[in-house]
Amino acid sequence: MTPARFLALRSPAWDRLEALVQKAGRHGVGRLTDTELHELTRLYPAVAVDVARARLHGLDPSLQQRINHLAIVAHGLLYRRRHARPLQAVVRFFRSDYPRLFRRLWAFTALAVAVFLAGFAGAYASSRIRPATAYLFVPCELELPDGQPGVSAKDISERFRGIPNPPMAAGVMSNNISVALNAFALGITAGVGTCYVVLFNAMMLGGFAGHFANHQLTYTFWSFVLPHGLLEIFAILIASAAGLRLGAALALPGGLTRMASLRRGAREAVLLVLGTIPMFAVAGVVEGFVTPSYLPDGLKIALGVVLWVAALAYLLVWGRGPAGGRKRRTMSSKAL
Repeated sequence: MTPARFLALRSPAWDRLEALVQKAGRHGVGRLTDTELHELTRLYPAVAVDVARARLHGLDPSLQQRINHLAIVAHGLLYRRRHARPLQAVVRFFRSDYPRLFRRLWAFTALAVAVFLAGFAGAYASSRIRPATAYLFVPCELELPDGQPGVSAKDISERFRGIPNPPMAAGVMSNNISVALNAFALGITAGVGTCYVVLFNAMMLGGFAGHFANHQLTYTFWSFVLPHGLLEIFAILIASAAGLRLGAALALPGGLTRMASLRRGAREAVLLVLGTIPMFAVAGVVEGFVTPSYLPDGLKIALGVVLWVAALAYLLVWGRGPAGGRKRRTMSSKAL
């Protein structure tokens, strides 16, 4: 085929594709009718081939540029990825992506839980067997000289009631997020720093629990801790799992280069930490408004259990449908 013949045969198709592209404009294929959309999907592959054929026939460079531009724009219209709005992206993340991520990294959460339970059990048992050991974890102000308990859960609640609730909730949430971020960030030490943070907090809690148990205040202690503590500790352990994921990526890169493994692990770890923010927010509100309240202890404990079970159910059940969050092409199903 001569260049003149090729030009005469294909020019109408280029003109028509150009008209369709101009009509679609920035708004995409949604501005085209069904017939025009079918026409666009039919013209695009042929014009894409014309790019190479125009070069083969040695057509004028400006004409080659025009054909190439038409092919690029048509491809963009048919295969342009959707730009999710920020709110939609956040909703999709918490609705499906985050629970899937949690389940995929469950082993790191299990390891964080194991370290926490070991630290808690060790400190609790040590404080019960040898009460003086509790003062490695508990401030001496909690004990009077004659050996009687100087501060009970009720006393602490009364102290909290003297603090305005909004600043209290904000301060608690800020502190808890700080602990979680420390556990996450120290994952860069191949997970050793993360394990230290988990152990330190577990031993603190175990020491407190043993100390109050030594003074027959077990129920009042847990009625103060569990309303907010179950969800709060769970969120900290998930953040710790993120730190362990980061540490594993650094220490055990597998078949990847260490830098590539670290990039991949860091991305997953950051997302795992971000998903705990709502948990910390809820725990902070409960600790600021519910824990120091005059509600029955049993009701407060039940609330803490319900919140933890709800969070666990969300992470284990949600997002089990077809994989969500995948980027789809914007080609209308009508054109298939």
